Amino acid sequence: MSRYYRATGINLKRQPLGEADLLLTIFTREQGLLKAVAKGARKARAKMGGRLDLFVVNDLQLYSGRSLDQVVQAETLHSFNRLSRDLGRLGSAQYWAEAVLAEAVPGQGHPELFDLFLEHLGRLESCATPEIMAQLVHGLYQFLQVSGVAPVVDYCTSTGRVLSQEAAGFSLPLGGLVATECLSDLTQTQPVTQEQVNALQWLPQPVLPPELLVHPIWSDVERLLRRYLEFYLQRSVRSADLLAVCLA
Repeated sequence: MSRYYRATGINLKRQPLGEADLLLTIFTREQGLLKAVAKGARKARAKMGGRLDLFVVNDLQLYSGRSLDQVVQAETLHSFNRLSRDLGRLGSAQYWAEAVLAEAVPGQGHPELFDLFLEHLGRLESCATPEIMAQLVHGLYQFLQVSGVAPVVDYCTSTGRVLSQEAAGFSLPLGGLVATECLSDLTQTQPVTQEQVNALQWLPQPVLPPELLVHPIWSDVERLLRRYLEFYLQRSVRSADLLAVCLA
């Protein structure tokens, strides 16, 4: 049986290996996460060049090695060039990549997450600068949603009561919004304003309304979702600090 195989993948991480090679972490549609070596990729005249940059989508030919697979050929399908030219966009993409790396499984394809990731990278690349934070939060929630771990935003996770046009609380252990009458009985909760609840309840929708894309509420919602993500992952989201600097 041939040890060569093909996959469509997006580069999420790259690091030097040896004197001239690159070790890539690639999220593929067919195989989930994989690590692969690109031989000689750091040489000045390397044939693959920019095809191995971050967030470039390639049609890959790989060779299954004993310890690490090897990238034999890469043909670029999309490069998302604008991400690398804007720190806010790049920081947001790295934030997403951290979430995807935490959710994706080596050797197990997740085409829905892969396609959603590419869709949101396209939106991030093309959106206006004031819309970056809204696009970041929307993409992050939808990644969690397709992975089955998104926080509940439409009803009280304690009582099941539908929440509509009202302030509430957010419970990390219960995984979502709780009605204000439940706050005194719960730990690890924080108050959430009516405006924040309204923003959260838009996140499961395929797109956000244009008037909401430039609203300043998204910085508060990002911090809320980050606390949830860190509680779920049991580790900090390192990209968040970089993003704060990029968007300052």
